[in-house]
Amino acid sequence: MQKKALRVKERTALESFLKILHSYAYVETLIIVGIYLLIGFFINPDDICMLNDEISYILILLAIITLFHGFENGVLTLGILAVAMWYFYPFFQYTEFLIALLMTMIFAEFHYYWTQKIKDAQINADYRGDKLDELSKAFYSLKISHDQLEKNYVIKPMSIRNSIEYIINKNEIIDSKSEIVDKRKEYYKNFLELLEKSFSVNSAVIIYNSEEDLESYLEYKNAALVLSSTTEELELEQLFSDYLIDKAIGRSTAIFISDIAGEPTIATDNNSDFIAAIPTVYDGKVIAVLAIKKMPFMAFNREMLTSISILLDYFSVEINKKNTLSYYDEIDIVQDEIFRFEYHRLKGLYEKYKVNSIILVLRIKSELQSVRIYEKIEKMLRSLDMVTMVEENGIYYIVLLFPLHDNSAALGYLNRLINFLDEEQDKNFNHMTFDLSQTELLNKYLREDYGE
Repeated sequence: MQKKALRVKERTALESFLKILHSYAYVETLIIVGIYLLIGFFINPDDICMLNDEISYILILLAIITLFHGFENGVLTLGILAVAMWYFYPFFQYTEFLIALLMTMIFAEFHYYWTQKIKDAQINADYRGDKLDELSKAFYSLKISHDQLEKNYVIKPMSIRNSIEYIINKNEIIDSKSEIVDKRKEYYKNFLELLEKSFSVNSAVIIYNSEEDLESYLEYKNAALVLSSTTEELELEQLFSDYLIDKAIGRSTAIFISDIAGEPTIATDNNSDFIAAIPTVYDGKVIAVLAIKKMPFMAFNREMLTSISILLDYFSVEINKKNTLSYYDEIDIVQDEIFRFEYHRLKGLYEKYKVNSIILVLRIKSELQSVRIYEKIEKMLRSLDMVTMVEENGIYYIVLLFPLHDNSAALGYLNRLINFLDEEQDKNFNHMTFDLSQTELLNKYLREDYGE
């Protein structure tokens, strides 16, 4: 097996000290202000704050601290300087203090808007990246199915696409059985059946995170396992001590037995009982690991391992969606599972970072009108926007989700939609907008619940 040494740049003692110091903003502020006053004392003990020079050094100090750390640190700095002005000057420098206070508030306001825009941009980029990653895996899975269908049409008529359809149908049966407690285990069993039929994986095991929220990394205390039909019983402790599995979890990348050229080989390795370990990473955390024990040498190649890795990621994302909705389904009146999962994911971003999204609901009494408007909306949707239909008590609700947008974006879209509709009777409907803090109100609106 080829082992790559990971080179990590070592920090100097000064760099380590500065990193620790920067982690404690108030301590850093106190040290900087202390150094400033010390320099001022040595230059001129009668002007310790350096107020009487041509250059306003006090504003430079406040700009550096407030723009970097924010309003609280700026006020702390100004408070220390005010104490110094009170004790070390013949009379309190009111003019300099008020100017410094005004500039501190201006610097703090700029710091707030700047950091807020950076945070919003980062969350937006992360959300778009997650969506792109999911779509990429779905597309690659389709490509794999097409390639396998071309290669194995005569000798292997059951393509990956047919296998996926088979597993999806079995998963729907699992969802309908309330007596099954650990549904994720059954899902992964279906996935191992897929590997056995379409990839000739003779023996394998999947270790997965058994926690409900999947907030922590996969480790021994939160792990569960599922074995393929031909695999003997294995213990979790034994699996986590295995070299390949440990490296796959630690590095969050696939590890396999390889020859000198770096190509997969089924040659035995004394460090591991397995020939490959493939982790699936979701939201930056390893949530499952597939460990392959036996596989025909003709099938054990880089292309096959890449295909298995992509499919494992794809299935894990789908399983995570089902698991999330089974515990955190806040708008269960909506039938579309993908819509409900995206709503929950955006609700999590809102609760964590206070970055909101908007839901626009169109309330329509006519079925024909709702279908006509729905078709128009589908043509106007942007890349991340989502739409679904809800029918309740003879009323039709078209629910639109605008990720990471404010109320003005939803109203702007509504105006464009009205202008896009051809028939005047189609433009007659009621609507309401909701943000992510109004989930309960959204459910009441969709159910016509006026609390009477």
